Amino acid sequence: MPKKSYILFLLLTLSAACNRPHGINRAFYYWKQRYQPTPSELQTLSSLRTQKLYVKMFDVSWDAEKRTAVPVAMLDQRAAFPDSLEFIPVVFLMNEVWQRTDSAWTNLLAQRTTTLLEQRCSGNKVKEVQVDCDWTRNSRDTYFTFLETLRRQPFLAGKKLSVTIRMHQIKYLASSGVPPADKGLLMCYNMGDLRKWGDHNSILNMETLQAYTNRNRIRNYPLSLDLALPLFEWSVLFRNKTYAGILRNMNITQLENTSLFRHDGVRLYTALKDTTLNGYTLRQNDVIRFESCSPELLEQTARYLSRQRQAANPTIIFYHLDSLTLGKYNPHELEKIYHILE
Repeated sequence: MPKKSYILFLLLTLSAACNRPHGINRAFYYWKQRYQPTPSELQTLSSLRTQKLYVKMFDVSWDAEKRTAVPVAMLDQRAAFPDSLEFIPVVFLMNEVWQRTDSAWTNLLAQRTTTLLEQRCSGNKVKEVQVDCDWTRNSRDTYFTFLETLRRQPFLAGKKLSVTIRMHQIKYLASSGVPPADKGLLMCYNMGDLRKWGDHNSILNMETLQAYTNRNRIRNYPLSLDLALPLFEWSVLFRNKTYAGILRNMNITQLENTSLFRHDGVRLYTALKDTTLNGYTLRQNDVIRFESCSPELLEQTARYLSRQRQAANPTIIFYHLDSLTLGKYNPHELEKIYHILE
């Protein structure tokens, strides 16, 4: 190669490298109530070179009778968190807790939340705390006041506060507002209408994802955004084309049992007779929609997000660390997703 051409090639290569987004941090959510990871789950964390583990510590629910917020689903920790990973505690707040809007209540809730969180995190080094809440336009101001108060609590001193962001909150930025936090976590799943009848995937859908995030909404969001991708699946029951609930622990092999179901469309399975399956009573003509996230769909999503994401070393979080879920993926498939987003 002539000297001038080589220099030009080198400059172009360096320029491309400078404009390429920086690397990522690899992470998993742990969303089960009992923390006792299996050997296969720990092996997954190790083989994928995971750096962070986001662990749900407890939920905050609304007690209608006492008209107050109460902690529920407390983490039952049966094992130590791995020393090799950064541990990030997560608190999930149901939107119903914002029924009271007075500042005294908001301050009390922030104090009680951090006190309990500090107790539950005792003995663990904490650099970041995450709050998970699907706030609405009506609850926005109270929730944001709660976050501001939370940040002033002694336990949060020197720690980052991250908050989850839903798809509708990034699309309707003006009405949703920007939460007062250090960074956000964009949940790239549960973007469709779970209760809507039809042969669609409410967990992850590329057309819906693009509709919510086009016009560079991710790149231009006022907070730094981490990204979470789904690994879970579920079965949604419809009776007379009306939503009737989620069927837990139903697998695709059971639904493809031709003596019990007829396969209609891509995701729909119609019961051929009254039956009981996994403890659920099904009637003839009930329809189960089986939704999952194939490796191909995850890869397509990752390629789209790699063009949309911000440049500042986002954390990429898989939801969630569970051996049954992980058994449906080859580790190389998950490694590929991380690699695409780097």
